[in-house]
Amino acid sequence: MSMNSLGYHILAHLERHDDVDQKAEYGRHINKQPEFSRSQNMPDLVLENIVDVVQYEFALEPPATPEDVQPITHDEYRDFWRGELSSEPWDIYSIADEMADRFPINRGWAFKNARQHLNQLILQARMRGYRQDRLAGRRFRWGGPDPEHPACEWIMEQVPEEGLPYHEIVDLMGEAKSRFVEDPPSSNHVVHDWCRHEIREVR
Repeated sequence: MSMNSLGYHILAHLERHDDVDQKAEYGRHINKQPEFSRSQNMPDLVLENIVDVVQYEFALEPPATPEDVQPITHDEYRDFWRGELSSEPWDIYSIADEMADRFPINRGWAFKNARQHLNQLILQARMRGYRQDRLAGRRFRWGGPDPEHPACEWIMEQVPEEGLPYHEIVDLMGEAKSRFVEDPPSSNHVVHDWCRHEIREVR
């Protein structure tokens, strides 16, 4: 059975059983992206900077909670991520499970937020690492899986094979958000919700 067929099969099963924990399991199958999911697959550039990003550049919006429940504060959410990323190994699934246990949100919603926010922190860590060294003369590209969103597809089309200077990629990210994303995320570090792309140096 192909991945697409498997996805339809699982989705049909979920529609018959509207359970948030099963939706989280659906995410485990369909959205499994090892390079974005596990510390073992992260370059040193990311691992050396991701905790500092949480400490000094944290800009994530805590997940929404039910109306009758106390909202998650910014400090609580930052402390959660600092604790999860301070020791290795970590992965998207253990982080999502811990988020659901720590805060008053269901596991499906925890998985969605953990996936998006981990991706964002990884991109921020990579960008922070690049900026710590001299950028002049280096070239970068917009890397990741085959793009499904027109914003990321457009960015890739603008970057030649030899890459572009770092700040030109950053400018393309901003332009793509304004041109192709109807309700763009507030963070400057991601182009659209659930984005799995990032700035990568051309070697």
